[in-house]
Amino acid sequence: MTSAAVAWRWNDVDATTTTDGTRLSHRRADAQLFVSNGRLHGGGGYSSAQPQTRRDLARVGAIVRLREQGRYLVHAAGVVDPVGRGWLLSGNSGAGKSTLAYALSRAGWAILGDDGVLIQVDDAGMTAHQWKDPLNVSSHLASEFPELRGHMARARAGDWRQRIPMDAAPARMAPVAGLIMVERSDEHSVERLGPLEALGALVRQSPLVMIDDAYSRAHLDALRRAVMVPCFRLRHTPVELHTVARVIGGMLDA
Repeated sequence: MTSAAVAWRWNDVDATTTTDGTRLSHRRADAQLFVSNGRLHGGGGYSSAQPQTRRDLARVGAIVRLREQGRYLVHAAGVVDPVGRGWLLSGNSGAGKSTLAYALSRAGWAILGDDGVLIQVDDAGMTAHQWKDPLNVSSHLASEFPELRGHMARARAGDWRQRIPMDAAPARMAPVAGLIMVERSDEHSVERLGPLEALGALVRQSPLVMIDDAYSRAHLDALRRAVMVPCFRLRHTPVELHTVARVIGGMLDA
């Protein structure tokens, strides 16, 4: 590969984008993975690395490879309502994306992703594709979701939120009916967002759009087109853990 052109980081993986592709290096281990011509190639130390190290590298490699194919990862939970419409629940860490997604799964909605969803935009609109991650729910919510009490032993070690991976009905893909920016609040409210405000929020939840490479223009254009679906801000309280299906179902009618 040629000399480095762009450097960026995703969790424990450092990435260098060059004219020939992307080199991924794990910060905690001497292991590398290369993304070139739409394929992943193990580099030095990859084959002998610990399984978690390889998973970390392969995850970022998949994000880069799919970006080259016009599918972009958004920091969001993806859910599919009973009539087949996809909804993206986006927002900062701790905003309640996973919690609301789990509440919706209990109401019979399917799950596209917990903390990330792939979007693809074309002339037909926006489609959300599954990003396989466990649906993690804080054990602190056992008072709202009593079934969590039977899974406390599965809570992640060292996680201050004591999140538990829970099973939910999966979905592979769905046309997106709406984008919802979620926030925890003491008062419930729903407001419609204009395209510019929605785009700013979506860019903040799509960090790879900032990579200055051959795909950045197409990535940003996809986000611009993505906010042509109805966009909302949902401020939610504990009450909405039991009414969120009805709240979202009524958004397009408001």
